[in-house]
Amino acid sequence: MIPVIAFTVLGIIGIFLSIPEEGTKPEIGILDDEIFPRPIVVNLLKNIFQPDKNQSFYHSVCGEHGTGKTTLVRIASKEVGSGVIYIDVPSNVKDFGEAFGKAINFAFEERVSFTKQLIRKLGSINSDEPDNLMWEMAMKAFKRAAKAYKDKHDRPAVIVYDNVSRLAHESPNILDILQDDTKDNADNRTYIAVFVSSKGLVPRRMQSFRRPMEIGDLSKDESMHYLVNRRKVKDEEAERLYKLVDGRFVDLKFVVIEKSILDETEKKFRNAQINPKQKYHKVGRKIINSLLEAKELDFMTYTDFFDNDKEADEILEKNVFVYHPGTNTVTFQSQSVELYIKTKADIFGIKLIDLTPTNEDNVSHGKKNMWTYFSPFIVL
Repeated sequence: MIPVIAFTVLGIIGIFLSIPEEGTKPEIGILDDEIFPRPIVVNLLKNIFQPDKNQSFYHSVCGEHGTGKTTLVRIASKEVGSGVIYIDVPSNVKDFGEAFGKAINFAFEERVSFTKQLIRKLGSINSDEPDNLMWEMAMKAFKRAAKAYKDKHDRPAVIVYDNVSRLAHESPNILDILQDDTKDNADNRTYIAVFVSSKGLVPRRMQSFRRPMEIGDLSKDESMHYLVNRRKVKDEEAERLYKLVDGRFVDLKFVVIEKSILDETEKKFRNAQINPKQKYHKVGRKIINSLLEAKELDFMTYTDFFDNDKEADEILEKNVFVYHPGTNTVTFQSQSVELYIKTKADIFGIKLIDLTPTNEDNVSHGKKNMWTYFSPFIVL
């Protein structure tokens, strides 16, 4: 049986000697209109993913959450293609072996599972360590394929480990093995590894690597380009949004979505004729201030603001306020309505105070989000 297993493993390895030829070309995973390519960063990554034949070092790429590391690395990996194997470490690190196998080829993972079952039947592997076999066999297959690639193309293959922070926290021993193997194979110029992680633990563990490539926030020019040209935000509004989040890409996307919600809410106010110089602005302002103070009004109090019941019902149909039959009360239709009112504090007679956040959960990486800026308030 042992020769049969050896034959099976060698056969599998032989099938995958050409794995790096076209690369894994990972899917980007987000919509085209949400991608901001950052060509300077992508070109730097592409240079890393195309080492010369004598390269004998390896790389660490790091950046804070929300800077677009994974998207940029996937774009660069896909554009380079040949010679680049991309592996995304799963959130459940027990699936790392499976992820490694799929990055090479899904059929490989299936055969590894079959081989693992055979070896288990022979009792030659500890049943408490089933995952090690999968990623270790995947690594061996990749290294043989990388050697074949080097012999053919006269330059090292590249393997990209994304989200390695997960390994550092859950399986640091695997990360140490990958790092040691990377050093050995970089010295032999067989393959080059690139470790992509958030700032913190991983960069500190890899101090022997070359200086990490750090992916930071968008510059002001990049942010304005994204907001104005990609998301069609007006220049003045784009400037305000940039100041709010200071180039953090994930936050820029958030405020753009938030802005679209506010735009839709503004339409509701126009349709209800509650905006300045419209028919119900004065009465709407009184209701708004009362709701900000009391959170809800009984229906009778709400109707008392109007000259007749028809007008009261007309406003309710416009989805600025909502009637709750169970309690016979009226409240704001949604939180977005409250947010819109607070962004237009001057026209609704609201004075905003104490803009310093008191709840750390409302702060993302040291920056206030839009909701933080509009609470609490007092009614004039």
